[in-house]
Amino acid sequence: MPTIVGVFREAEYSPGKVEDDAAILERTAAALTGRGFAVRLGEPALALADDVDAVLAMCQSPAALAVLDAAAARVPVVNAPVAIRNCFRTETVRLLAAAVPFPATTIVATDAPDAVDPAGVGTPCWVKRGDVHAMERDDVVFAADGAALGAALARLRARGIVAAAVQAHVAGPVVKFYGVADGRFFRCYTDGADVPAPVERLWTAARAGAALLGLDVFGGDLVVTPEGEPVLIDVNDWPSFARCRDEAADAIAGYLADRVAVRRQPHRASAPRRVHA
Repeated sequence: MPTIVGVFREAEYSPGKVEDDAAILERTAAALTGRGFAVRLGEPALALADDVDAVLAMCQSPAALAVLDAAAARVPVVNAPVAIRNCFRTETVRLLAAAVPFPATTIVATDAPDAVDPAGVGTPCWVKRGDVHAMERDDVVFAADGAALGAALARLRARGIVAAAVQAHVAGPVVKFYGVADGRFFRCYTDGADVPAPVERLWTAARAGAALLGLDVFGGDLVVTPEGEPVLIDVNDWPSFARCRDEAADAIAGYLADRVAVRRQPHRASAPRRVHA
């Protein structure tokens, strides 16, 4: 019986969402159990056992990722530790900025000299904490003008956050997306009655960003411009999938089961998947 380890996200990286983040991992574990896998959920050290065939990783702390580095040298880890690190803000900006439709974004020190626009991006803009992804509401704020931008940087600085990403505002409806790398699962949500662009185009944009970061299981946000072009504004590793948890868990379980089967039988290739939403 193949054995899978699942590693929970640390509470400090999941403020206000501990239960939601745990729920998607637990649902995925249940789906894997139904497929005949043995599943152990808990701390990163579980991933180092000799009988482990793959790891589901939601953790984000440096110590946990160091453990996953060792595990990833032996077995599939979803998401891989390098991909999780790529979702820290500075790396995300570096990897996406020149490769996919992505707003002008500059990393600045929160103690930069007071100026109308220290990042050179212009206003209106969004100010995001520059280390990890957003973990609470104040980690991403809108700045309509230079004064608001300076105030946003000052608030981050007062919280001990030394860097910020200043991102140009893109007009258009925001689409929240959730996906799995091979396209077997993709869902989009917006505040409007209809998704503002063809799903295939949204998938293409979302998948391109996730691939650049190395993600297997991902979520994020994009804006559809008045011209109908999807523009990525954020991509994250393994969201809680709160709106579509059961379907997502089943898809993630199937994806990992296929990865394990290919590893055990290298001649066996997974069939291409169709995107659906």
